[in-house]
Amino acid sequence: MRAGAGLGWRIATAVAFGATAALAVTLSRGVPLDAALTSAKGATAPHMAASARPPAVTARCAASGLRISVGPGARVSAAVTRYLLDFTNVGRASCTLAGYPEVAAYRGDGVQVGTAAGDDRSAPSHHVVLAPGQTAHATLDASVPAARCGPVQAAGLRVVTPGQAAARYVRRPLTACAARAPKGLDYLRVRAIQAGAGAGTSTVAAFAPAQGPARSAGPSHPAGAVARLGAEAD
Repeated sequence: MRAGAGLGWRIATAVAFGATAALAVTLSRGVPLDAALTSAKGATAPHMAASARPPAVTARCAASGLRISVGPGARVSAAVTRYLLDFTNVGRASCTLAGYPEVAAYRGDGVQVGTAAGDDRSAPSHHVVLAPGQTAHATLDASVPAARCGPVQAAGLRVVTPGQAAARYVRRPLTACAARAPKGLDYLRVRAIQAGAGAGTSTVAAFAPAQGPARSAGPSHPAGAVARLGAEAD
C-alpha cells in the first residue's frame, strides 16, 4: 500500500512540475497571464462558455420592401422647386438606408428627361434604421432657370434606392429640364437620406422594372450649384 501511495505521489508531483514548467515557458514568450493559465490547465479542464454573439447587422432596405412617395413640391426661389421623397418600410423586419438615391425625371412613356440628379452634399449622410412602418426622406431640388434648359412636363420621378438596382417610378407631374446643364452645374440635385418623414401628402410609387442607369456619370458639385443655376438668364 505504501509503495502504491508513494508512486502516486511521485506521479502527481511530476505532473504538477510539468504544468509549472509549461506555464513558465508560456509566460517567457510574452503570452498574457490569463491565457497562460488557461493553457496550463490542459485538455481535461472544462471549456469556457462561448462568448456572446455580436449583434446582428441590420440588412439594407430592398426596393421590394419600401413604399416610395413624393410630395407636391414647394418653391424655394423663382427657379427652384423642392420635392421631398419618403421611403417607408413596408416589410416585416427592420432595414437600413444610407447615402444618396438615384433620381431622374421621366416622361409618361418611361423615357428619362435630361440628366439624373447630382449629389447635394450640404447635408451629411447617415445610416438610418427603419423599423416596420417607419419612414426616412430625401430632398430633391429641381431647377428650371431659363428656356435654354429645354423645360418639359415630366410625369414623375424614377428612383433607385441606395445599394439597389431596381427602379421605381413615382407619379408626380413636374417641370424638368431636358437639356444638359452647363459644366459644373445640375438641374436636379438630391440630398442624402435622412431620418423621419418629409413629404406629408404624397403619391404612392408605381412598380416598374429598371430601364438602365439613372445617375449621371459626372462628379458631385457644391451645394451652391442650384442657386447659381437660378441666376441664369435667357
